[in-house]
Amino acid sequence: MNDELNQQRRKVLKATISASTLALVAASGLLLPQRLLAHWPKGAFEAESVEDALLALVGDVDEVDESLVKFKIGSPPSYAVNGATVPFQIESKLTNIERVYILVEKNPFPLAMSMELTPVVQLPLKSMIKIREDSLVIAVVRAEGKLYKTSRFVEVDIGGCG
Repeated sequence: MNDELNQQRRKVLKATISASTLALVAASGLLLPQRLLAHWPKGAFEAESVEDALLALVGDVDEVDESLVKFKIGSPPSYAVNGATVPFQIESKLTNIERVYILVEKNPFPLAMSMELTPVVQLPLKSMIKIREDSLVIAVVRAEGKLYKTSRFVEVDIGGCG
């Protein structure tokens, strides 16, 4: 009985010391999420227009031929019943894709997604975004230092942003 009580006490002490050490490290500022996360384009995510978000991210971008970057949004394409979960897919024959950005023109904050890709990531890239209302959705792909942009207009029945 006494040995069992000692084991319980050791477990409680170990958990308490671990929790207090973690709290101390977090309170000291050594464990901040901003420092642990990769590059975070704060200005682009807080921009209130597509132009401002694009300028904060990459500067000026020109439209590209559909054969280089294929972009589908909605299910069926160009239509979304619920704007809270709108699927999209990006395909490309480009090599060495570095970043992918998705912007929604009429959302309160247009930059819906910014993703840095590693060489092991293979396309097609599929995910979901939120869309407030009928809007132009823009996909920007950076590959080998060059920027490629394509866009689609999406109709939304029920808005997904507040």
